Amino acid sequence: MLIASLKPRTMGGTTNTGLLSYALARAGYPVTCYDADESLQLAAWAREVDDFPCQVHEADTPSFAETIYPGMDHGRLNVVDAGHAENHPDIVDSILEVADLVIVTVSPTKPDYDRLTRPERGTALAKVIRRSAALRETGEPPATVVLLNRCQAGSNSPKQYGDLLTNGGHDGTLPRWNVLTSRIPRREPIASAVGYPCNKPERKAPYDALVTELKRLGHLPEPDASR
Repeated sequence: MLIASLKPRTMGGTTNTGLLSYALARAGYPVTCYDADESLQLAAWAREVDDFPCQVHEADTPSFAETIYPGMDHGRLNVVDAGHAENHPDIVDSILEVADLVIVTVSPTKPDYDRLTRPERGTALAKVIRRSAALRETGEPPATVVLLNRCQAGSNSPKQYGDLLTNGGHDGTLPRWNVLTSRIPRREPIASAVGYPCNKPERKAPYDALVTELKRLGHLPEPDASR
């Protein structure tokens, strides 16, 4: 299985990829990561700490579907961290050609909402995902969910932007997204996680809840105890 972590030009995507992978490993899944962001922050994180949960392969190539995907162990959960979709459309297109599940990270702010739905430049991510159907064996785009990130405690903005994404904007004319109820809080131990050990309580609970929800929604298989 291949899970693609995508984002518009927002913060926290690589953090979520790494800590989600850490949560998947704790839940009993064998995990392998692929870094398709030209910054290669995920690969550097894995080299710098002892408790990163898996090996990370560099995979920042527009031929991801042809050169990276066939060599994966498809019995494992493979998680790919993509760069900002506006900056790397060729890489994102190739990832979407073979991804089984797409998790879109977005913060509940107007700039992030606008980048996701009606960017000033580039193609809206919903359109990028939708057009991938033509490249896929199923003829359908991959299953896609939105993960709200950097959510301030007590703020109404996660609900506000979650509702906008779910309902197609203010007038219902924009694409409708499946927004997860799991939310990643705005906390310093999470924001500063990249390059530091994963094993902190604050870096576990939100991602354990995310894994539980993905399983409940049928996006993840049950862990194979024999692997």
